[in-house]
Amino acid sequence: MDKRNNRLTCITAIIAAVLLSVAFTALSTLIPHGNMSEEEYGILGYFTVAGLNFIGMTIILAVSKRLDILKNTPKGSFINGIKISIILVIYCIVTFSINLISCIRSHSGTAMSPLFTAIFISALFMGAGIGEELMYRGMIMSMIRGAAGYKSRNGLILGMTVSSVLFGLTHLTNLFSTDDVIGTFGQVIYAIGVGFYLAAVYARTGNIWYNIVLHFFVDIASFIKTIFTSSEVTVSEILGGDPKGVIIISVVAGIVFLFMGMFIIRKSKMPELS
Repeated sequence: MDKRNNRLTCITAIIAAVLLSVAFTALSTLIPHGNMSEEEYGILGYFTVAGLNFIGMTIILAVSKRLDILKNTPKGSFINGIKISIILVIYCIVTFSINLISCIRSHSGTAMSPLFTAIFISALFMGAGIGEELMYRGMIMSMIRGAAGYKSRNGLILGMTVSSVLFGLTHLTNLFSTDDVIGTFGQVIYAIGVGFYLAAVYARTGNIWYNIVLHFFVDIASFIKTIFTSSEVTVSEILGGDPKGVIIISVVAGIVFLFMGMFIIRKSKMPELS
């Protein structure tokens, strides 16, 4: 399938995806609250929005004649993806192990019910995995690349940069649901770097489904405590709690992931990126 897109198609598809996401988020507030806790209600809403976003973006890709984004290329195997993103894979394994052991040793409070544990895990996969990866790497990055030219390195970096900055800035919406202002700004900073790294992985593998699974495990590793305590875990808690430390860690992490992303798409690998 031809991967080129004219600028009008690119802009229209991106605007349509954003507007649909906003509309679905607004509609999710109409879900009856019932006897659910605030955390459970939020998780159910997030899951609902994620599912609707996936359907909406699939329709937009179909209309834009870019359903190829949902298909992995011959070089896009999961094994190839693991080799390329091995540093982040190791990070996920280590972080998940440390957080799981910590939760088991210091467990207190009421654990999430089996039903909402399943919904929470599904919501992370649908929202952070499918929703965010399909939106920012699959759609925005690919559409910009398509408009700029898939064989252009500048087009590749432009698509990666724009999608990553937007990915980072979208985390500012967390300010509506948390008092962790410092943590939210820290999250925006390192999310831009992580987003650039994930964009580089996608550029090398051509497999959006590998990105989806990788992103899902990154979030599971960080938020496993929620399952054990049935409560929100703030970004500041994950990064240590000290405001100054949160910002420093966020900036360092963002820069490190940015440079790792540039290494993944180094000029010698351009034949794999077109």
